[in-house]
Amino acid sequence: MRIDARAMAVLLSTILTTGCASIPENAGFGGVQTTVAERTGQRVQWNQDTDADQAAENAVRRMLRQPLNVDAAAQVALLNNRRLQGVYEELSLSQAGLVQAGLLTNPVFSTAVGFPLDGGSLDLSFSIVQEFLHVLYRPLRTKIAGAQFEATRLRVAEAVIDLAADVRGQFYHMQADAQRLEFLRRVVRTTAVSAEAARRLYAAGNITDLDVAREEALYQESRLALVTAQTRLVQDRERLNALMGLWGNDTQWTIAPRLPEMHDLPFESANLEQRAIEASLALGAARKEIEAATASLGFTDATALIPILESGVDAEREEGEWEVGPSLAFPLPFFNQGQARLVAARAELRRAQQTYWAQAVEIRATVRALRYTALSACNRARHVQEVLLPLYTRIVNHTQLQYNAMQIGIFQLLQARQQQINAGLRYIDTLSEFWLARVALEQTLSGSLAEVDPVSMAEIPTGDLPAISIIE
Repeated sequence: MRIDARAMAVLLSTILTTGCASIPENAGFGGVQTTVAERTGQRVQWNQDTDADQAAENAVRRMLRQPLNVDAAAQVALLNNRRLQGVYEELSLSQAGLVQAGLLTNPVFSTAVGFPLDGGSLDLSFSIVQEFLHVLYRPLRTKIAGAQFEATRLRVAEAVIDLAADVRGQFYHMQADAQRLEFLRRVVRTTAVSAEAARRLYAAGNITDLDVAREEALYQESRLALVTAQTRLVQDRERLNALMGLWGNDTQWTIAPRLPEMHDLPFESANLEQRAIEASLALGAARKEIEAATASLGFTDATALIPILESGVDAEREEGEWEVGPSLAFPLPFFNQGQARLVAARAELRRAQQTYWAQAVEIRATVRALRYTALSACNRARHVQEVLLPLYTRIVNHTQLQYNAMQIGIFQLLQARQQQINAGLRYIDTLSEFWLARVALEQTLSGSLAEVDPVSMAEIPTGDLPAISIIE
């Protein structure tokens, strides 16, 4: 039989070109940019050697030349953090998987030559084989990979919101420690004056050696607390540098050294849980994973008995005559009927479903706890500011008057001063706790579950000066 060479060329060309695709460089990043802008009001840039990269770098430099506020610090991190740039590459990886799912497997071409032992013409055979099921189930594979890609895009957007929240939290940590340092400097100056006055009174014989030692102890304790606060502030700054991706001369930025004053939470408790559920990017990704697992189960079920089906064309020449015909090959399911693959696919679907419901419960619990924590911190900070601080100021003033009149000893005066100092530090701590809880609550309502203990809130320090041991 004679073969039409042009027909064979067309067939071969069709097989080779079917399913070819290219991978976009900016795979799905536009969706991430839109999600982040809608939920945080900030922009992100994927550095890919474009003019936009230079514009983002210039924007970072402009922000660093001005005193940073919490929004500017978060924006610097979103534009400059290299770890986040690495996270964006997950989009490329997932997009490559989506494109790969839409590609057909390469056809297999084979040839054989037979040499007759008794002479005569050569026997030739050619075949081209394509995996047929791979073509048939291409839409289903693309559906699975598409759902996985959407899940990846949502997780990348969640990582961006996580970074912004981490920067905001660390920013407030640093402001709290800067305010604590400023407060302790005033304490050191005050206790230094008191210790010097005590030494003079002791030299004049007006107070005892024990009294001057107590004044000196309070002064030295305050100096120790000051050094600790200075160390914490340096650590806070370097953590913020790391989050913003800064080094070298770019680390010379400044911030306001005090926490903002409190204001009421702009969140109504009635719909907080529903808002958090609807906004959750993790739940969105989990839904896509359920969709992918469902499609994967359908694919596994359809291909359980016959996972491979190869079809093609064979051409053979014997004794100078060509013979051409179709070919078909598939495994016989004698020993493996795909039971294990089906069990695994069903388990994966159940796992995805259970994870989804668990995440929903965790989101609801976390948002309730965070709102309570923020309200509690707000109320406690106001109580310290409006009740305890004025009260301890009155106590110190009256105690000083009684001490000057020699009606009480130095111990009562020192104790009153220490209580006043600790109340001032406690106010800074509760104010910091309020802002950290607010950041975590905003993060959760923006779509990313805050990764903090909603009860203890990130190891808030007590701030109290160590008590001075007094032996009567």
